[in-house]
Amino acid sequence: MSVPLPSSSTTIVPFWNRLREITRYPAHSSALLTIVILAFCNLAVFLPFGWFLQLLVTVAMYRYAFECLQSTANGHMEPPEMMQSTDGSLGWKLIWLMVIFVIFIAVGVAMLGPVVGIVLMLFLGLSLPGAVMTLAMDESLASALSPAKWIAIQGRIGWPYLAVVGLCVVIMISQGYANEAVSRVLPAFVSLIVVGVIANYALVMTFHLMGYLLYQFHDEVGFEPAAPQMVKALKKPDPDQDVLDEAAELVRGGSPENATELLRGHLRSRGGTPAVHTQYRKLLRLQDNRDELLRHGQEYLNVLMAQEKPRHALELLRECQAIEPTFSPTDADQITELANLAGQGGQADIALRLLSGFHKRFPKSKDIPKNYLLVATLMHERMNQDEKAIALLKQLKATYPGDPLMPEIEQRLGVIERMVATAKKPGAPG
Repeated sequence: MSVPLPSSSTTIVPFWNRLREITRYPAHSSALLTIVILAFCNLAVFLPFGWFLQLLVTVAMYRYAFECLQSTANGHMEPPEMMQSTDGSLGWKLIWLMVIFVIFIAVGVAMLGPVVGIVLMLFLGLSLPGAVMTLAMDESLASALSPAKWIAIQGRIGWPYLAVVGLCVVIMISQGYANEAVSRVLPAFVSLIVVGVIANYALVMTFHLMGYLLYQFHDEVGFEPAAPQMVKALKKPDPDQDVLDEAAELVRGGSPENATELLRGHLRSRGGTPAVHTQYRKLLRLQDNRDELLRHGQEYLNVLMAQEKPRHALELLRECQAIEPTFSPTDADQITELANLAGQGGQADIALRLLSGFHKRFPKSKDIPKNYLLVATLMHERMNQDEKAIALLKQLKATYPGDPLMPEIEQRLGVIERMVATAKKPGAPG
């Protein structure tokens, strides 16, 4: 069995940290122009043979959406100009793909009964994004109709695939509600255009989301994006490129274990560039070597903090905590810096895990009041645990009365106590 070759590209931001950008993607000028123009083209339905013209408009829209998916999968985060490079037949292949899925469901219900038919419908609905991504990679309708391809993509990506399916369903439901609301208040002629804009916007957003999932997990599904290849060709060679190339050859030859040992030895004897650390960790993930991922994570985290790269260290910390939730730096100052960075970045779960039991591990640390003020703030603002936050702030007030942060601690305590008292008044909302 061949092992996917780890990519040398930089770490890709997970889609769940880019939801705002994904939502705004269709609002870029090139995409928005296409969305509006094709929405106006829906008026063709009032012309002779309008149904056929409407079908052509639909194919054009799906062709552009598919262009957005492929462009995103190749690492481009801005929409392409209207239908520049995608094979025109791909729009029709997408239409046929969805028509065949509908036929499968109808035949399944007719032949197997409603219960089995519903199960089949759910399975095909869950598999449709995988089929579309397969079409993007292989550009073959036959390949996109292979259940083995769908199941392989779902298995290799895992829960993020299910999350994207859920987001696609949410987008579709929201689009339906918006279309119904618009149709009630606007004349049919205007409503047709506005509904077209909403539907096209949702379609582009959905396909961009699927394309980003493919880009994020390109290693897992065996897809090589074009943009990282171009970056690799243009950028300055890595000082450790020789050892990276040697490791790549070992992976291609079916010896990922030897490639791992090569990079491990290089890191222990000479250290390594970020690319070597990244490739080493990718190989460890391919082999599911969790113990070594945590051991190396502890060492590399110290390196990143020494190099004053706390944001990279926080990303590494998040990765290690996904393996072992109690994973933490061993240095009190590092914990303080990373916890505050995580708290500021909206990652309350990471900050709270880092600071759990901090006073017991580092009883002489000067940052105990600062860190537990952060804990109380996160309990109040993110966790809806006001009573625990109040108790913690009162304990800080009693234990560290002379700390320079005491005015801020007292102010925070007062704010939370007033909010709790207001919520408890008769007739208060909630």
